[in-house]
Amino acid sequence: MTTRHPRLRTTLAVTAAAAVLAAGGAVTATRAFAAPESSPQSASSPGQTPGAVYANQELPATGLPAAAASGQRYSYWTTGVDERVHLAVATMLEPEGKAPAGGWPVVVNAPAGYGLADRCNASVSPAAADRDTVTRLLRRGFAVITPDYGGVGATASPEYIDHSVTARNVVDAVLAGVVVDGSVAPRWAVLGDTQGAAAAIELARKATDWQDGDLDFRGAAATSIPAGLDDLISGLGPNSPAVSEAVTADVVYALASLDAEDVNPILSKSGKQLVAKAKTQCAPDLRKSVRGTALGDLVTKPVSSDSKLAASLRKSLGISRSGYSRPLLLSQTLQDDSIQLHEALRFLADAQLASNRVQSRSYLTGDAADGVRQEQTAVLNFLDDLF
Repeated sequence: MTTRHPRLRTTLAVTAAAAVLAAGGAVTATRAFAAPESSPQSASSPGQTPGAVYANQELPATGLPAAAASGQRYSYWTTGVDERVHLAVATMLEPEGKAPAGGWPVVVNAPAGYGLADRCNASVSPAAADRDTVTRLLRRGFAVITPDYGGVGATASPEYIDHSVTARNVVDAVLAGVVVDGSVAPRWAVLGDTQGAAAAIELARKATDWQDGDLDFRGAAATSIPAGLDDLISGLGPNSPAVSEAVTADVVYALASLDAEDVNPILSKSGKQLVAKAKTQCAPDLRKSVRGTALGDLVTKPVSSDSKLAASLRKSLGISRSGYSRPLLLSQTLQDDSIQLHEALRFLADAQLASNRVQSRSYLTGDAADGVRQEQTAVLNFLDDLF
């Protein structure tokens, strides 16, 4: 994959005081949010250390969830799959009420991927951020960080389909977030859904190694486990069967995240058209676009015909079933078409057998809404127990 140099295309209010900040440096009193027309991407430049704040902006009270007392959007440096630093964006919300001694505990909300285009980012789209989940966390007394996925301004970012890189981005968002907001505690956990679930699972393995000594990672909760996506995409071929619209859309997003020179030789005409749409359409629209499309319709020859590409996809999309260093809740409802359900349930069983740090939950109800309610209760109780 070739190196990308993403541009931040949306320019917000910037003042001279919103200069690049060195890692661990103080945030400027102006609370400006840095959005340069073009940002340097060299890891050797001063201040461009993963986890360092670039700048931040106070969010207007009118746009906050009902349970939020205040919020900030901030840009920070993080490392992409190209091993270069890029600007990324996250939001930090504080709950209403008086902070406990030591500050608000932090839960990172790692939502399902919502698309590759800028307008599909969680920082600008309440739907992408899963505002209902954010509100529940705030009402439980957690400060909530919601990171965007991938580099700022990138129309197709490989970070979208690399779970380990996404997990590192989350750690960097927390490192920057505790600098931006002095009212939060260094104690943190993560709640991830679908793509966010894969990152949460990786954090249960690696966050204690990646965080610095000032942070205290407590554990991870993961819902809608995207297990088996690595085999599905690396094994994609003309005879691949139809799957749900949501899973098909995720496959198309993954293909759209790859360099054109790698993926175009295997795409069919309809595959190329859908990949082009994936670069501009958010998830609800892309799911409509792929309706009636079998996976085999996307390609003219197997992904495995390019052994290097297939191996890269297996590595970036694989989810480890063991090696967890912190408590992990794996939660899966039984009426979930956003993932491959049989693969998710197999993953839950394998991971629980492999580690005594894992709690797995599925919900024996034929009512989808009741399953969701049971899951929400289980997740919130698990997070409470971590702190």
